[in-house]
Amino acid sequence: MASPSVPPGNPAAPRRDARSGYAKGEETRRAILTAALAEFGEHGFANATTRRITQAAGVTLPSLAYYFGNKEGVYLACANEIVDRYVRQMASISVAGLTEALERGDSAACRDYLKQLLRHLIQLLAGSDDALTWTTFVARELREQGPAFAILYERLWEPGVRLLARLAAGVRGARTVRDADTIDALLLISSLVAFYTGRAVSLRTLGWEKIGDHELQALFAAADRLADGVSDRAG
Repeated sequence: MASPSVPPGNPAAPRRDARSGYAKGEETRRAILTAALAEFGEHGFANATTRRITQAAGVTLPSLAYYFGNKEGVYLACANEIVDRYVRQMASISVAGLTEALERGDSAACRDYLKQLLRHLIQLLAGSDDALTWTTFVARELREQGPAFAILYERLWEPGVRLLARLAAGVRGARTVRDADTIDALLLISSLVAFYTGRAVSLRTLGWEKIGDHELQALFAAADRLADGVSDRAG
């Protein structure tokens, strides 16, 4: 059985300023990415413009060209940045421990890891101030399947669903993933949509002004119940 892993980091890292002023160069690059995520999320790849991106970032067009080449280059960099955020968020989970739990068929340990993964996803999708910007990018990519779709699918969605499906099988004491496990994994991930792309509706329905520490704890508890629901359907 291959060891599970979070999606790898960006294999083609953007160019960085080889001269002095690394911090300034990274600051410029980050500003462009932040502006680009918002622009592509709102307008899509076809209708977004590098002019609006650079204006929002407070940089020049040559700066964008230096770091990313062109519009498609910065668009693909946005997709890789989203994957890298996921990797950083999941870094505290022990891959060795998770692998051992799956190989032993340890139902309790698999359930615990399933809860950890769901909590990390909630923290990533709902717990950060800028989550709505990049999740809007993701939502549009799901609808339109632009140039970044393959990156997000191959490096994030497909391996993420596969790992959750293996854990769902594990909490049932099984080592073979069935369609039912994959469906459960998809439903678990889909259940989080209400708190990022549907955040406005969710907050208003719950009477929440924001998702702070107290609200996150409520979401974590709900994620635990979802994971327990998978184990309750064992057999």
